[in-house]
Amino acid sequence: MMYYRIDNIGYPGVRQLPGMDLQDAPQERAPFNAPRHAGSQPSPVLVLSARPGHQRADSLERRVAAFLARLASVPYRQKAKASADVPPQPRVNAPQVRRAAPAVSAPVAACEPAGSRRGYIPGLSNKRNGAKPLNIWSGFRQGPGGNCATVATIKAAMHKFGQSPTDIYREVRRLDGGYRVTMRDNYTLTLTDRELAVASRASQFIGADKGMLKDAHFLFAVSAKRAHEENNDSTAGESFEAGVESLNDGEDEEKPGEGFLRLGLSHYMKNVSVRELAEGRLGVSNRGGHSVAVINGHEELWGRPGAAPRRGEAVALKRTPCCQRLATARRQMIGQ
Repeated sequence: MMYYRIDNIGYPGVRQLPGMDLQDAPQERAPFNAPRHAGSQPSPVLVLSARPGHQRADSLERRVAAFLARLASVPYRQKAKASADVPPQPRVNAPQVRRAAPAVSAPVAACEPAGSRRGYIPGLSNKRNGAKPLNIWSGFRQGPGGNCATVATIKAAMHKFGQSPTDIYREVRRLDGGYRVTMRDNYTLTLTDRELAVASRASQFIGADKGMLKDAHFLFAVSAKRAHEENNDSTAGESFEAGVESLNDGEDEEKPGEGFLRLGLSHYMKNVSVRELAEGRLGVSNRGGHSVAVINGHEELWGRPGAAPRRGEAVALKRTPCCQRLATARRQMIGQ
């Protein structure tokens, strides 16, 4: 193979190929200031002798031009191949995390009135809003104790206002270790958890309705606490246990309806004839040393409906409380 020297590339930026001789080709250079046509782009210019018969030079010229063209096309092909191998990745915006708004804590009371919210209160059933017992007769009843007067008034009050103490009393608040009870006659007392447990055991109530038993135990315990504070039977003031005992040894020694008074229902009481109870009025009847609730014209006898009352003293529960002014005037008249 024969090599020819080419040193007549006349465009700046294109290196000359050393060591290549063109046989019989004169060394010619294109001047840098050679005239160019208007609008022409700069390109390398290869100037060779135009003598006829120089076929080898013409062939080499074509080879060099093809070689330079291949060199110029290599980066483009590699770039195109690289671009084709790696597809464009979609632009994914970073997920925006919303910060939660600062929580506004509602004020929490130390103890909440049952009358305002009527929510769950430990020690009581879930009955609320005047819901009556499922079975007023056998849900709970008197046991072997002598607390018939308190049992009769509790049953009548449940049938009148609803099973829950939150409906019978004006307000029941849960405290730390006990309860704060406000009655409908505005009498207020505090009952501890220990006192509730003591009264529940001492009541000896019987019944299959666990929720009704809870409420009956609570009403009995509150009645015992008021009996203790008011020194019922002149002996209950010694202790809470003495107050419980004063309810278990018989009641209504002075007048019927003492159980209603200890439930705070003095403004709802009315002395009536037994006949009115037999005709369907709600109340209690005392006869032969025993007190019974009269509901829908039937006496309650040990968890079962009995016959209509025929004799005894009767106290009915009114639909609405009497006027406070009339009650005060009546107490003043009794005191004179």
